[in-house]
Amino acid sequence: MPVVTRPSRRFPTAWRALPLALLCLAPLAATARVSGRVALLSDYVWRGISESGGNPALQAAVTAQGPIGLYARAFVSTLDYQGAFIRADFSGGIRNTTPSGLGFNVGATAYRFDRSTLNFEETFIRLRFGPLSAGVFRDWQHGNTYFEAGYRAGLGSGIDLVLHAGHTSGTTIPSYSDFGLGVEKSWHAYAAGLFVTTIDRHAFSGLTDTRVAFVISRSW
Repeated sequence: MPVVTRPSRRFPTAWRALPLALLCLAPLAATARVSGRVALLSDYVWRGISESGGNPALQAAVTAQGPIGLYARAFVSTLDYQGAFIRADFSGGIRNTTPSGLGFNVGATAYRFDRSTLNFEETFIRLRFGPLSAGVFRDWQHGNTYFEAGYRAGLGSGIDLVLHAGHTSGTTIPSYSDFGLGVEKSWHAYAAGLFVTTIDRHAFSGLTDTRVAFVISRSW
């Protein structure tokens, strides 16, 4: 995301976008399958960087899945990042699986903070085949790109192994790579996981290279 240092008032602009998100979800709601998730994290780490300042974060997401793979998603999280305390993401696109088993997800996300100078948008394409996944995310306005690759496999008894690697490059943020390893246990609609994330350099001043986060969530 763009690094911004100039001051900004802390008016909750992220919340002002909520009616727009609900409007986007409404056309799908009548015919779509709606799902949701709430989660409590000991540290909100996104692309290798803590967005909660090493503190716990509370998150919620609602997704409406419509015909032919069309979907809309609204996500909100508490955080403590460059003067912002709320982040809300609004995504939409199409995701499906081909007869050969290749899954794809193509769409766009608007990231909104209660510090409006941090706001930005991305387009993305994500692919999945079996336990393997990969994706490219592009912020065209600021010229930043994020590449990711992942591996998720069941170990039995509802336990999954999660591996992740990503690389950020662009014109308004430093280039760096992040790597993650996690184990997640699911039972019924609940899940709990332990995740370790590290980066290959100090991309921002005062940034800690390695972070450990515990996550517990409930889906419906």
